[in-house]
Amino acid sequence: MLIIDRIEEGKAVCEDAAGGQVVLDHVPEGALEGDVLVYSEEGQLTVDKQLTRIRREQAAALSRRIQGRRRRKNTT
Repeated sequence: MLIIDRIEEGKAVCEDAAGGQVVLDHVPEGALEGDVLVYSEEGQLTVDKQLTRIRREQAAALSRRIQGRRRRKNTT
């Protein structure tokens, strides 16, 4: 599994499961920053839409929690 951190000049800079960086010369069609890439049975990298959706929901929930803490801290 790889997560696209950013896309620069047609190359995807990704993070692997161990936190290392991997640069891909080929970006799957339609892939965006933040997408989760997995290998298909044919050995091709594809976007896993379900894992991507789950990660985005988790990131949004974390952002809301952080914003809530900041608001409470600023009102005290």
